[in-house]
Amino acid sequence: MKPLQLGDITVTRLVEAEGPSFFHGFMLPDSTADAMAEQADWLCPRFYDAETSRLIMSIHSYIIRTPRHTILVDTCVGNDKQRPSTPPWHEMQTPWLDDLEAAGMASESIDYVLCTHLHVDHVGWNTRLVNGRGRPTLPNARYLFHKTEFAH
Repeated sequence: MKPLQLGDITVTRLVEAEGPSFFHGFMLPDSTADAMAEQADWLCPRFYDAETSRLIMSIHSYIIRTPRHTILVDTCVGNDKQRPSTPPWHEMQTPWLDDLEAAGMASESIDYVLCTHLHVDHVGWNTRLVNGRGRPTLPNARYLFHKTEFAH
C-alpha cells in the first residue's frame, strides 16, 4: 500500500504477513466447504483461496505520522514468540522491524503504540528478544490500551 496522505497526516501500512492463512472452519466454525464454494464469486481470490480452503489474511500495523507525533497501531505477531498452538506463528521470523526502519521509522522514533485489543497478533512486537530476554521493541513509545482490555 502506498502511503495515504490526509492533509498533514500520513498513514502507512506495514505488513508482517499476508496470504493464505487459517482454514475457513477455524475462523468461521459454522462454515462449510459448500457454503464457501457458493460465495466464491466474491470471496476468491482476494479473501479466500479455494484450492487450499484457507482464508486470505493480512497481519499488519499502521504508522500514523502527524506533525507532532508518530503513532504505531498494533504490533502484529512478532518474532521469536512461543505460540505452539498456532504453528505458523510459533517462533515466527519476519523482517517487520527492518521494514519499519525501511519505512523511515527507527524503533526509537515511535511516540505512541495504540493496541486496538490484546490478541497475540496485535501485540507481538511490543517486545523483542535481545540476548535471550524480552525487551521493549519501541523503547521511547507510550503504550495505549483500553482499560477493559488491560484489566482482563
